[in-house]
Amino acid sequence: MPSPRVLCFGLVIPLLTLFGCGVSSSLDEAVTSLLEEEVVALKRYPFMTAYVETAKGEVLVSSAVVNPDFYKYADGPGVDDWMRIWSMSKLVTIVLALDLAEDGVFSLEDEAANYLAELAALKVARPLSGGTLSEASAQSYELNATEDRGQSACDFSLESPSRAMTIRDLMVHTAGFYYATTNLPCLDEAQAALELPLAKSSDEWMQGISTLPLIQSPDEGYYYGLNTTVLGFVMERATGKSLQTLLEERVLEPYDIEGLTFLLPESAVLPPRVSGIDGELRLATPMELDIFGGHQPPYGSDTTLFLGGEGLVATAPGFAKFLRVVFFSDANGVEPLLENASLTAMTSPQSNADSGWGAMGYALWLSNGRRPDDTYGRADIWTGGGYEGTRYWIDPTEERVGVIMTQVFMPPASGVSIEDKLRDLLDSRVSSR
Repeated sequence: MPSPRVLCFGLVIPLLTLFGCGVSSSLDEAVTSLLEEEVVALKRYPFMTAYVETAKGEVLVSSAVVNPDFYKYADGPGVDDWMRIWSMSKLVTIVLALDLAEDGVFSLEDEAANYLAELAALKVARPLSGGTLSEASAQSYELNATEDRGQSACDFSLESPSRAMTIRDLMVHTAGFYYATTNLPCLDEAQAALELPLAKSSDEWMQGISTLPLIQSPDEGYYYGLNTTVLGFVMERATGKSLQTLLEERVLEPYDIEGLTFLLPESAVLPPRVSGIDGELRLATPMELDIFGGHQPPYGSDTTLFLGGEGLVATAPGFAKFLRVVFFSDANGVEPLLENASLTAMTSPQSNADSGWGAMGYALWLSNGRRPDDTYGRADIWTGGGYEGTRYWIDPTEERVGVIMTQVFMPPASGVSIEDKLRDLLDSRVSSR
């Protein structure tokens, strides 16, 4: 079996020389051993990169390991390679929205239809049997759900929302939008038929989504879906600029951030899509990644459709620097991107506070430390992730940011997460700063 690749600051080097990377050799070896267990021994991921920085930008971890079943030695993705980050895009879009709100471009309490007229006519689908479609969606995923429960809920009428959706509703997932994964055929199949990722513009995308009903009214709680994507289109209409231009003007250029964009560099090659849905890894089949019904966001150098909820690509160092700029501006000696009030709102419970696991802020999961095995880690971590297994976290106590990159749909993993294990390792090996 070929040896897994181990990277340190982007260089392929033998494991025994890791001490030359500027971080303690014992920490590097421990991180590499952790990644090898997940990727090579347990075969849960086709590859995995781990990248951790202090608030000031000191690199603590920069490692990558590849599964030799998918990549030959020194021929797999590394720390500096581009990845599809899917819902990690949401944090970037919401930071931009808060920045625009601070500048008075709009208020979070503004009606979204003031900027996207297509939203004004949207109706909410109500099952004739009672309740809401969002409740029926949750019930359809229960192990004891009958096979026809999702289908029977699709006998519905349409009614006006209880109130107009606001920009804030789009930020906290209470607007009523959804992905093609509700487990309700009438919603999933209708959305998939629109082929939204193939739209050439936000106008075309909105024309399509406006033909679908909402799954609930804005005052009926949290339902995860296309809300942040719609938020990005609100921002484009409100400013007359594309989301890519807003990102460049407000974040990338002022803070000298590379490795974060909606426009994949022409020279970049994204890793193949891998599925673990059958219990072991294999290359994904066409249309298997079903969040939009099969089609993928337009990752390319010339795309004209910028999906604020799913469309960004990034490198691990690029996303880590974005996190440092947003959450640790003082430590980096830069002008704060957001005001303290916005940061406080982002990192305060906005929904799901009764979950027993923590709460949602703005695009951030505010962990209470609880883990799948009912043990507890530290309760002061803010996290998020993407559809193909990418993860990030902000550690306000130890003043660190971390990014884990891989590309796999439904990895065959369970138990305590790799990011929890990595944070535990850091806590045991790196002193507080």
